[in-house]
Amino acid sequence: MDYFDARGISRLTYENYKLPSYMANIIHKNLNARILDFGCGFGQNLLAISQILKTAKKKGGGQVKGIDINLQAIESCKNQGLDAEVVEDIFTYQPIEKFDIIFITHVLEHFPKDQIIPLLKYLKSHLLKDKGMLLIAVPNAQSHTGAYWAYEDFTHNVLFTSGSLIYVLKMAGFENVEFLDKDCLDDLKGIKKLMRQFFLKLYKINNKFWNKITCSAFHAASPEIFSYELKIKAS
Repeated sequence: MDYFDARGISRLTYENYKLPSYMANIIHKNLNARILDFGCGFGQNLLAISQILKTAKKKGGGQVKGIDINLQAIESCKNQGLDAEVVEDIFTYQPIEKFDIIFITHVLEHFPKDQIIPLLKYLKSHLLKDKGMLLIAVPNAQSHTGAYWAYEDFTHNVLFTSGSLIYVLKMAGFENVEFLDKDCLDDLKGIKKLMRQFFLKLYKINNKFWNKITCSAFHAASPEIFSYELKIKAS
């Protein structure tokens, strides 16, 4: 059976999809960029990015392309008029022209642990331009549902904390790393944003209290991020 069929996911799953603010903001600031969505799935990011680039056509000449291992997903992308192709082995993928921006959203955790640093090195040396930007989103092992996301998808091989994500990027040769939208507040406004900020403060206080009581600890050098996903920009 196909992966997406087994997971109960189809193109219709994303029919009301909205590009997250952290991604949209980067696209709006890089309208001339050549962009790759690595692991594009049914093309929800591709479609949203294409619409931004199309709307801003007079301001820039950006392009966006998707690659995925799943033939069903790529056929769906093509049926929507999106530029996408099947790539069965990323380590053999050689684009005609390198990319200014590469998005990897909820893909990295599916790779075997021993392939992650080599993969990031390959992206940096073969797919990304010299001053290019890599943007990664992965489930956060330190979140309240971290253990759930480690096992909910049977094809997950590893989950990341902020520290381990920094580590693999540094080991792959990325010198500058920056976490984005740490508390998942960018897409909220008004009272909803204030309420989340308030309860998150309580959550952090509670977390620190029980860490002291149980003699537990976090790596001091790693940012404490508790949201469902980690979003990081690297160059």
